[in-house]
Amino acid sequence: MGSNAIFLSAMSVFSRCMGPGSPSISLNALQLQKRDAVNEKVEKGIYGFESVPCACCGSTETEQIAERDRYGLYFSVQLCKGCGMVYTSPRMTDAAYGEFYDNEYRPLYVGSERATDVFFAEQRNQGRRIHDFLRGAGVMRDAMKIVEVGCGAGGILDFFRSEGHSVIGIDLGSEYVAYGRDVHGLDLRVCMLKDLALDFTPDLVIYSHVMEHILHPLDEMKSIASVSGADTLVYIEVPGLKNIHKGYSMDVMKYYQNAHSYHFTLGSLRYLMESAGFGLVSGTEYVRSIFRLKWAGKVGLKGDNNDASVVSGGDSMAPSDVYNEYNSVRNYLVWNERYRWIFPMTVSGLKQRAKRWKNRLLG
Repeated sequence: MGSNAIFLSAMSVFSRCMGPGSPSISLNALQLQKRDAVNEKVEKGIYGFESVPCACCGSTETEQIAERDRYGLYFSVQLCKGCGMVYTSPRMTDAAYGEFYDNEYRPLYVGSERATDVFFAEQRNQGRRIHDFLRGAGVMRDAMKIVEVGCGAGGILDFFRSEGHSVIGIDLGSEYVAYGRDVHGLDLRVCMLKDLALDFTPDLVIYSHVMEHILHPLDEMKSIASVSGADTLVYIEVPGLKNIHKGYSMDVMKYYQNAHSYHFTLGSLRYLMESAGFGLVSGTEYVRSIFRLKWAGKVGLKGDNNDASVVSGGDSMAPSDVYNEYNSVRNYLVWNERYRWIFPMTVSGLKQRAKRWKNRLLG
């Protein structure tokens, strides 16, 4: 089969992701209301859009692989031909995203206007998972000073506080920050990292499902470097593009979300972090990852042995200046789209079904 035929075949596979369509997930009444509000602002030009180049290689040569997200909102997803980075373009402008996060983001994504005890408990469970990953990598220390960027209501930090660590969280959502501060007594602040005045060097900086939202990730990563020291660890968790077959029922239309500017693999995240001076300590395609400044010295810490895609070793790994995932990312997405019908028969699918039956039986 010639290259043109392969290209056309791949694009026909992505046709399900093109044009307007219904939501790919269940939405409650509030989510539908907020989804319609976003659509109206887009149609009226209140939310403006801009085209951007690839954050990894700077190229503007792309293939469009989606035109809407899981809510049914307009969402233009590009696959960079230069390096394989997947990103959103055109995307909402900084100003439009600012208004979106103030008015629609949390209700659309969480399904509630305000933080709830249930949401806080879910965040706390996430804190436990992050703690377990860090402990498994052998990097946890006693009485660490921790800063979380994008802390929401602060549940992640609440778990770390219960383990004896000092915690500070920042977020732009004042309602959620107020909940964590007033109800749970956490030190949470409404600001960005570049505006946070610290009188100490953090031992750990946490970005849990935040980096994919940031419009200028390399600038953010340089801000992390500016507050980091030789012993500072940076934990970044994002919804891994190459984890769709496990985490999203092999359905990319459950993965795409309009607030996500970048759709990272471990490789693309590592490439950008290295550009800001960081080396990878440990990571998986989930993506869960740990970084530290390269000049802090080589590291050879163990990874998560429960994930076959884990890599570790920091500077001892092959250099990633030859980063190019175009073929592997494209082939992965095509494979998922063609064979998503087999998901119920996979191990992950059977586990999901068993979990649903358990929840129904136990209420």
